[in-house]
Amino acid sequence: DAKPGALVPILERHFGKEHRVCRLTEEEVICIGGRFRDICALAEQVHRGTSAADAVRRLTEGAETTVRNLLMRGQEGAKWTRPQLWRAVKLLSQATQEQGVPYDVFLFEVFRGDEAGLQSMKESNLVAVAPRELYADGASSSTSRPARRTQHYKVLPGSPLFAEAYRRLSSHPGLKAVLDLEVSKEDIKREQGVLEGHEAELAKLQEIDDVYHHKGRRIADPNESLRTRKVQLLDLIREQNVKLENAHKARREAVKTLKQRKESWTTAIQREAQPEPRAVRGGETRYPWLRSLAALLGLA
Repeated sequence: DAKPGALVPILERHFGKEHRVCRLTEEEVICIGGRFRDICALAEQVHRGTSAADAVRRLTEGAETTVRNLLMRGQEGAKWTRPQLWRAVKLLSQATQEQGVPYDVFLFEVFRGDEAGLQSMKESNLVAVAPRELYADGASSSTSRPARRTQHYKVLPGSPLFAEAYRRLSSHPGLKAVLDLEVSKEDIKREQGVLEGHEAELAKLQEIDDVYHHKGRRIADPNESLRTRKVQLLDLIREQNVKLENAHKARREAVKTLKQRKESWTTAIQREAQPEPRAVRGGETRYPWLRSLAALLGLA
């Protein structure tokens, strides 16, 4: 694969400098990029007589449809889930093609550290991993050992077409709300399970104090380990409550957005269903059926 800037020179060598496909806009060049398979697809569309702008539009819409179908249906045999793909789409849509997302940030935010899921998403060509930059670890001034250079990595969209598809899908308010709702429900289930585990453990420790208060039997705890553990569990419960509240906040925002879109759609349907009033001429009524009804009832 080449850099996006190499697209136009490649097309000029293939079609000639005067060909219309060589007059792509900067946005269209960024959408296609330098991926060999995408350049071949563009060239094939142009050879069939499609204009350059229409060819780019078709390829972009095709990538968007592919990702949308994966978000709705998933992929059989994949080790990533639909909510994980949506997290990846939102994360990658915020970064530029050159910057990408740091590997460790992407791995935790999307997969909670599961590299098998990331590798599976990479095999699906939805993401790519590339070197980010070299970092030099400073050597001690008291030693003559040279500084050690560490390679860091970044995660990118699988292609520039997918990058454009990610940006479009993440900016769609309705689809975003539907998928955000599913992700928030998954987060609530996970955080609720962790919270209930902490609460159950705290309840078991509290039973020891209950035995002492009711039966007068005390367990020796010279180092106050039981009390320390209970305080620790209380801190963990407080942390989980914050995470759980954030998940519920995201759920409420998604539900609010979906409700507003439903109300807007219902209002538009009702407005279209209303008959258009006729212009009033002399004593004519705006609605002819009222005059017919009045005549039928003998009121005219």
